[in-house]
Amino acid sequence: MNVWLKRILFSLVALLLAAVVGLAIFLLTFNPNEYKSRLEQLVFDQYGRTLTIGGDISLSLFPRIGLAVDDVTLSNRKSKDTFISIDSTRFAVAIWPLLSRQLVVDHVAVSGLKAWVVRDKEGRFNFSDLIESSANPAAVAAAAPAALVPMAAGVQTLLDKPDEHRDLNIDIAGLDLKDGQLHYLDQASGLATTFSDIQANTGRVTYDQPFDVSLKAKMAGDDPVQNAQVQAQALLRMDPAQKAYGAQKINVQITGRLGNFDKLSAVLKGALAYQGNQRQFAATNLELSINGNVIGPHPVQDVKASLSADQLRLDQRNMELKVAKMALRASGQDQGRNLELALDAPALAVSPQSAKADPIAATLKSTGDQTLAVSLGLDGLSGNASEWQFRSVSVDGALNQGQQLLQVKMASPLSWNTMLRKGAFTAIKGDVSVRDQSSKEAVNEFPMIGSLHLDLVRDALDIELNAVLDGSQAALKSTTTRLAQPQTQFSLKVDKLDLNRWMPVPVATTDAAKAPADGQEKGKGDTPAAPAAAPAPAPETPVDLSFLKGKDIQGTVQIGDLRFRDIQITQLEAPVRILDNALSLPKVSAHLYDGTLAGQLRLAADQSLAIKLNLDKLAVGPLLQAALRKNLLSGKGAAQIDLTTQGLTPKRAAATLNGRVAWQVRDGAVQGVDAAQTLTEVAAALGNIVKGRLDAVSSPFDPRRSTPFSTLDGRVDFKNGLGTISKLALNSDLLKVTAGKPATLDVPAQQLDVLLMAQVANRPPKALAGTLGALAGVTFPVQIQGAWDKPRYSVQWDVIRNQTIQRAVKSGLMGLIKGNDPIEQALPQSDSGDAAGSKTPAPEADPVERIGKALKGLLGN
Repeated sequence: MNVWLKRILFSLVALLLAAVVGLAIFLLTFNPNEYKSRLEQLVFDQYGRTLTIGGDISLSLFPRIGLAVDDVTLSNRKSKDTFISIDSTRFAVAIWPLLSRQLVVDHVAVSGLKAWVVRDKEGRFNFSDLIESSANPAAVAAAAPAALVPMAAGVQTLLDKPDEHRDLNIDIAGLDLKDGQLHYLDQASGLATTFSDIQANTGRVTYDQPFDVSLKAKMAGDDPVQNAQVQAQALLRMDPAQKAYGAQKINVQITGRLGNFDKLSAVLKGALAYQGNQRQFAATNLELSINGNVIGPHPVQDVKASLSADQLRLDQRNMELKVAKMALRASGQDQGRNLELALDAPALAVSPQSAKADPIAATLKSTGDQTLAVSLGLDGLSGNASEWQFRSVSVDGALNQGQQLLQVKMASPLSWNTMLRKGAFTAIKGDVSVRDQSSKEAVNEFPMIGSLHLDLVRDALDIELNAVLDGSQAALKSTTTRLAQPQTQFSLKVDKLDLNRWMPVPVATTDAAKAPADGQEKGKGDTPAAPAAAPAPAPETPVDLSFLKGKDIQGTVQIGDLRFRDIQITQLEAPVRILDNALSLPKVSAHLYDGTLAGQLRLAADQSLAIKLNLDKLAVGPLLQAALRKNLLSGKGAAQIDLTTQGLTPKRAAATLNGRVAWQVRDGAVQGVDAAQTLTEVAAALGNIVKGRLDAVSSPFDPRRSTPFSTLDGRVDFKNGLGTISKLALNSDLLKVTAGKPATLDVPAQQLDVLLMAQVANRPPKALAGTLGALAGVTFPVQIQGAWDKPRYSVQWDVIRNQTIQRAVKSGLMGLIKGNDPIEQALPQSDSGDAAGSKTPAPEADPVERIGKALKGLLGN
């Protein structure tokens, strides 16, 4: 027995010595760099990616597998583009714990990590293949060098039992990442972001055990603009096998610019947890605050927003939702307006068994040159997670503009079916009113009822509203489909609509109201007040038509009786189309003052406007009286309007006005002047002037007078705001008026320079043939110049081919006309009293001025 025991002990010692010597020889002779090509080929065969190891591999095998690798790159699948690269990495793995399903790693140091992450248009990431497939264990074992067989065996054991991965215990002493970069590109949205100067540190990392993490990085991008600093700290816990991740003691801070948010300072605190296998998300003691400025087309200054919640819990698998003490507050300044937003949800709980909540309230307020206040309330939650209802959802809003107050009050029950994915506001009831705050009476008020139905399976939204408007019925129906890219069909029918009740005309302040009262005498010692400086004109604000972009809306509008100012339109029908960033009315039709209106209109988001109208068989007198509040013309008329402009401010629209306006009036009359009587008086006055007598000429203006005509045609062509009268023809038995040259209208400057040629008939009616005398066949050139609201009229006497007039001119009568304004003198003058109330008689007008007055009357004022 002793001999065998000695032999066995001797053999064991010999084997141990051989193993030690063999291991020493192997460690001295083994070169892991000889296996770089085999490892690179293995990665290419398994993943279709190119692995390149530019530096040397440093390897130690016992008691730990120590690995140090420099200059490593890995390409995207089936591409030469780099997915990830590492300047250097160093770590060590214990062998024996790995065989017992424990991964024990010393401190991991990574330097110069660069990654390019891409999400394609289908939503797949460029690393999806790495996490969705695993390498062949046999290939791993075959490719591994003999010295790595123990580790390969351990890996093979794990891969042979993928369902038992959760038994693997990971223990990493810590991770230190320096000089990292992450480039992210989302091809679906176009978002591109780069995280640079990444510095990350962790404590001891173990599955399902909390560990500290801290991170710093710079965030940059161009579309949208990103230039921010990111700092984050948290206590993480993760269990990849259960897809369970959590973070406590979160403190994330972002400063800088993100998109349209400039001077941003955002802080997130609280705790978050996600259970992937159970589809659960939870947040506790959540606090989010955001400060900064919103820049861009809709800037908001000094934004301050905060969101807090004691608890937020969503369990998708069990259909449970719980909210406790959630509050949202936000404020800011928008172009001089102060904005305030508040939302409170004290308690809400929804489960398959029940649904209940305390009242939820939200308010929005905007104060400035106008005040807007809106409140939203939700009350009476009942049902369960599959089918829940709010007893009442109410909206109460008010808009205050000057003395006008618009109020809206609406309420309805709300129901939703989770399984069928549809719900409705089943019984909408509301009132809309417009009030003048200077009086207690409502300017207008109408009630409405209706319903709204949303069906996500059918992908449709249906709205039906009925209202009592101006004592008549109004009905709106609409259907919207493809809610991701909405397409809307609607119809609106209104029996009667008076826009004057909704948009009252502001009362203009007259100069007379500012002048002293009649009879008020200024003191002799009073010092004349210095003229007040004219207020600077307010900058013109273009109409914002951006709401037209991306819309697809089609419908019809029918209004039985429409009134605006004094104009009345009946039987108005118009198809409406919003498409390609423009609103168009392709075929408008209506009845207008015994005639018809037909045309089309197009208004685009680029501020362009095009309008075409054809008016036919109109009663011209009532139309002009309603539109201009003046009795100028009568007769049956027609008009054609074809205009375009670019820019929806008055100045811009005037400067870019192009197109034409034409009109034709038949069998009408110029109101306020009797051409036959006026010409008779002018002829008599001329004869008396030559004879040396100064007989008076009566005022040619009298509302009861009129001058009949058979035709009145005209046309004005516009180009870049400058109008040219290309045609003007007024024909009657006694008179013919045409346009001479110049004949221009400057729309931006509101100036005109027009020469009118008024010709007396060569063969006037027999009743006037004797009284007109030498005026028969005479053409009077009349120049009209100056501002539209107060033009200057002058008669070009020296070019009139008439012996009587030429004798008057040669005798010096033209000198009496210069410096006088015969047109202004022809207007009816009101008597003005002095301080004592006595009237000063007006000086007698000279005879030539009387002729000017009479000629002005021929033009119909």
